[in-house]
Amino acid sequence: MLGVAEGTPVEVVADLTNLGESLLVDATVHARVTGQCSRCLNQLDVEHSLHISDVFGMTPDFIGGDEAEEGEEPLMVEEDRVDITQLLVDEAGLTLPFNPVCEDYGLECNDAIPAPDGISGEETVVDPRWAGLAGKLDEVAEDTEDTEDTEDTEDTAGTAGTATDTDKDA
Repeated sequence: MLGVAEGTPVEVVADLTNLGESLLVDATVHARVTGQCSRCLNQLDVEHSLHISDVFGMTPDFIGGDEAEEGEEPLMVEEDRVDITQLLVDEAGLTLPFNPVCEDYGLECNDAIPAPDGISGEETVVDPRWAGLAGKLDEVAEDTEDTEDTEDTEDTAGTAGTATDTDKDA
């Protein structure tokens, strides 16, 4: 899991747009995130950016039309400040990978790890309880191919015969 270490500088670049009784906050936050690769356990230390955009009301009745859902309070400007903390937490939870790997950030994992899909080069062992069905599946596939080949041959022969009959009538 990735996170921003306490004391790490965080840069916020924001545009505030006055919408009358509300403010549109369009912000991009840049910070260095640290964590651990979930595959090779190497430390990750990368620069990351998150983008948020939301409307903050200046008065409690700034919402017109549809009311906010019950239990949800609209975001408000308080003491000439907007608090984007919860918006950032939500965006990070949706954007950042829960199990980050080196490849997500252009890095390479150690060579001493299994392949990402779990394939380690070993031969697949069939469960003996299903071994009998594996043979049946192959037989069904062969029968299906034979049936399709036979139908194609019959269709071609039938078409040729029909053309010959038409030629006789003419």
